[in-house]
Amino acid sequence: MHFLHTLTVRVLFACILGLFVAGCGEQSDGPAEKAGKAVDQAVESATDSVSDAMKSTEDAITGAAEEAKDAMTDAMDSTNEAVKNAAESTGEAIKDAGNTASEAVGLKE
Repeated sequence: MHFLHTLTVRVLFACILGLFVAGCGEQSDGPAEKAGKAVDQAVESATDSVSDAMKSTEDAITGAAEEAKDAMTDAMDSTNEAVKNAAESTGEAIKDAGNTASEAVGLKE
């Protein structure tokens, strides 16, 4: 009886080992495996496309920000120059008005 039990265990172990080895062997890709690979490639391609689009968008935004900064700097420089010129003109006009008023009241010849 013990012999029969040992033989059964050995045969069962051999069958399981055979199935395990057969399952680990190389197999050709079935339809599910091919579909899975196609999905993987599609996801990778989409990821690459999104990454490229994000990089292009980042470059465009950076370029636009730099152009806006340059335009604002130019505008500030122009405004500063205009204010400086206006202040100088106003100062000269006030000085001339003061001289004219002094001459009119006889304080200055």
